[in-house]
Amino acid sequence: MVHFPRRTALVLALAFAATLGTARAAKHPAPPPPPATDPMDGIDTDNDGSISPDEANLAASAKFDSLDTTLDGKIDRNEIKGHISLADFREADISKDKFLNKNEYMALVAKRFKAADKSNDGKIDADELKTPAGRALLTLLN
Repeated sequence: MVHFPRRTALVLALAFAATLGTARAAKHPAPPPPPATDPMDGIDTDNDGSISPDEANLAASAKFDSLDTTLDGKIDRNEIKGHISLADFREADISKDKFLNKNEYMALVAKRFKAADKSNDGKIDADELKTPAGRALLTLLN
C-alpha cells in the first residue's frame, strides 16, 4: 500500500472528486431555462389578446385566495409582501385594521386596472401591460 502525505492525499481526493463531478455533469446537463411566458396566460380566459374587468376580477380573486395562507378571509402585510408596497398596502387598507379583506383587495385591483387602461377602452392589452401601471396590476393578478 502506498502512503501519501496528508496534503497530497487531500489534493488527490479533491482532484478525483472534481473529475467525477465534471463527468457526471456531462452525462446529465442542466435543463434548459423555461420558455418566456405570456403575462396574459391564465388571465385572458377568452384568448382575445386583452384582459377585461371580469377576467381581472377572476384572476384577482384567485390570487387573493392563494395569498390568504391563514384562510381567514384577509391578508396581512407578510402575506402580500413582494406584491405591493407598504404605502399601497396602507392606502388599500380602508378599514385601517392592518389587513386587506377581499373587498379592499378588489378595490385596489379596480384602481390599478383603471390606471393601466391608458386607451380607456375597458380592456388591458399587451402594450398596456408593459407599462408601469400594467406591471403593477399584474402583481395583483398572477
